[in-house]
Amino acid sequence: MAIIQSLRRCGVDAEFYNIDYFRPGLEEIESYFSINQYDLVGISTVVSTAYAYTKKLSSMIRKVSPKSTLILGGNMAASAEIILRKTEVDFCVIGDGEFVVRDLFEYLKANHGVRDDNKLEKILGIAYLDSSDRFMFTGYGRRPSSAEIEYADYTILEKDGSIDHFIYERSHDMHEGVSAIFTQNYERAKLTGGKSAHVTIAKGCVARCTFCHRWEKGYRPRAVGDVIEHVTMLRDSYGVGTVVVADENFGADRKLTRELVIELGKLGVGWIVAGVRARTVNLDDLRLWAENGCMTAYFGIESGSTKILEIMEKQATVQENLDALRWTSEAGLGTTIQLVLGMPGEDDVTVDETIKFLQEASHFLLDWKIKAPSETISINYAQALPGTPLYEFARENGYIGKTVDEEEDYLLKISDTDAYSEDHFLNYTGLPLLKVLMWRPLILAEVDAYHLRINIGISKVSLVFITKYYLQVAIYRLGNGLWNDSPSKGGESMGNGGFFNINNGIKFAPLLLNSVTRCVFYPTLAVAVAFLRGRSLSHTFGLLFEHLFWSLGLLKIHRYELSAKSLRKVISINKNSTEAETEEDGMLPLRLGR
Repeated sequence: MAIIQSLRRCGVDAEFYNIDYFRPGLEEIESYFSINQYDLVGISTVVSTAYAYTKKLSSMIRKVSPKSTLILGGNMAASAEIILRKTEVDFCVIGDGEFVVRDLFEYLKANHGVRDDNKLEKILGIAYLDSSDRFMFTGYGRRPSSAEIEYADYTILEKDGSIDHFIYERSHDMHEGVSAIFTQNYERAKLTGGKSAHVTIAKGCVARCTFCHRWEKGYRPRAVGDVIEHVTMLRDSYGVGTVVVADENFGADRKLTRELVIELGKLGVGWIVAGVRARTVNLDDLRLWAENGCMTAYFGIESGSTKILEIMEKQATVQENLDALRWTSEAGLGTTIQLVLGMPGEDDVTVDETIKFLQEASHFLLDWKIKAPSETISINYAQALPGTPLYEFARENGYIGKTVDEEEDYLLKISDTDAYSEDHFLNYTGLPLLKVLMWRPLILAEVDAYHLRINIGISKVSLVFITKYYLQVAIYRLGNGLWNDSPSKGGESMGNGGFFNINNGIKFAPLLLNSVTRCVFYPTLAVAVAFLRGRSLSHTFGLLFEHLFWSLGLLKIHRYELSAKSLRKVISINKNSTEAETEEDGMLPLRLGR
């Protein structure tokens, strides 16, 4: 939408074909582009798991509209050379595209489809194959300043009929009722307006997490007056009472944030924030947020291990994470702990440290006083996304091939998969895959058992307790549509979807409450995970035997020992090594990034 609005400002007639929302069939898409014959088609690709579909889409457009120029933007453009060589895309836009797309459009209009390499080299922010079939990246283009970032023009969504996906009725909140403050703000938000909308207050992030891809350098918050004007419009024109702040990083500018919070309070709206950094808040800040309509604050906790936090380059300590969670509860706000498992260097020791971290947090987290921790902990396995140090680590150590064909094989493998799935997880740990896949249910079981012992006061297991426990879980899930034997989405609504990976599978915690059943807990968990995660019977038994032989010392698996604390310092392209200087890789400037 930002690209459409930017083009319209310079007189270009741009239309929005919302494939992501409407999900038209391939025949319908082919008919649409056959009829319209656009000069320029821009494909927005937020995630790399859309590669296979993008390849199919570009081929279809090229077939029915051969004169159209196809450009691609979004995070997938981190794989620009693969896209340009393996799909029908003509140009990739790198980074913020609002100004780059205007320059590219003017070039296309002036040259009428005739390639002019000299002119193309002067357009910053694009990647393409030149007349000699060399991959070219022109460097980063001008990006919008904080004052130039436009808010969404919702008339575009009204025209195509998708606005109800973006401004939607809020029917359920997973933190409802956790505190008097939360309930008060929740009820006030419903009175102000029954709908919710996502709002971007700032672009960029002050962090550089090694598993996270981002184009933007630095942090660009909007002026408080601009934000309040936009939220007021949403409230008055669309009946929005709850604002979900969709920033990568909320609150990094603490002075500006305090001003904004007070003004949001005057509007009477409720609000929810994600991407908060633990080290940028204190109890006074969070109390001010709660007093002015905040209901929920989410942090990227990621791990309870100092070692893994350093590998991730989180720039936050275990104690800072604990303090932020404690203060959030003391302020009466809801939260969901989010973790990332399976980074290089992860092992049983770091997992145990994360378990102890969660057990300590269980003493004060509000949500865990009314439900089991496993119902509100979101755990994902680290994914090697192009444009991240984790991807480069995987590439340099043989988990992903280095050639264009091999990299495309990886993009095809991860395409059309659930982002929460473990099916396409690359095991960088040097430990049996089954052991690594067991970490997630192991953490949840240990924390649930601790919660039952310490917070609920259940010290031993009985048949009556097991029956009651599982019956309550079943009733809760059936009532909320959450019954599933695999990881599933839940939590805060994002239109019709969700952005948490809440486990609704088998609960193993009762096995940990008895010294006898604790002895059978690990093998029971191993068999259950192998059968649930095995793609076939042979794969299931392969997982089990690999773990068994490794445990008996009959199988050795290569374990990569990290030579530095941060993953960024391990990969060669960031060490000015001979290999990096001599590598014949047209993508090198992109791999180095900002």
